[in-house]
Amino acid sequence: MATITMFTSVRRCGRACLGAVRSLSPAAVAVALALGVGGAGIADAATGGAFILGRANKETSAASLASSKGTPLALSAPAGRAPLAVNRRALVKNLNAQFVGGLGAAQLESTGGFGVAHSVTIRATPAPVVDTGDLSAGVYYVTANAYMLVEAGGQGGFCWIQARGGTGDYQSSTGAEGGISAAETTAVFLPHGGRLEEWCGTFKASSSPSVAQYAAITAIRILSSSPGFS
Repeated sequence: MATITMFTSVRRCGRACLGAVRSLSPAAVAVALALGVGGAGIADAATGGAFILGRANKETSAASLASSKGTPLALSAPAGRAPLAVNRRALVKNLNAQFVGGLGAAQLESTGGFGVAHSVTIRATPAPVVDTGDLSAGVYYVTANAYMLVEAGGQGGFCWIQARGGTGDYQSSTGAEGGISAAETTAVFLPHGGRLEEWCGTFKASSSPSVAQYAAITAIRILSSSPGFS
């Protein structure tokens, strides 16, 4: 502000002072103007100073921002650009984020389904013996197994995994009568509300009803969306 005072004084003192000003070199005048008028725009804001937009601001202690009316800080960026950047991987305590890698909490949540059934009649016409219940959309790793008592004439039994309303995905079979086991494993994509089932049956109609004494199915979601197949 000394330079501004100097020029004010020159204006007041008239021609006598004008000569003194003319004797200053252009470089000296430029430096004086920069320090007196533009100095605040050159230096970065420091602790206790003003925050300067478009410049690197520095401080030696943490700054805080509070609002008694609502959200204290809102950041907006152009499409495709992050509105916030940090330079460390250290944990930020109490940070509540809606998305992680573009996925929401419902997509990241570990989820799946499980079902168990006992003493379900099986026939030559296959039918579902157990299911997972309705599931969220995603790709599931699925395992199923059944222990069947195939009566005489049934010539063995078989089971497979399928989505409700779909077709068989994987089949396990045994060409024998009596107590037999079936086990299946697969990965399958389901839309929201889809259900996975284990279907079982016998190769032929048995003289007495054959039974799946025990059947179980487990589905664990491994992806929240389709990786490119359906």
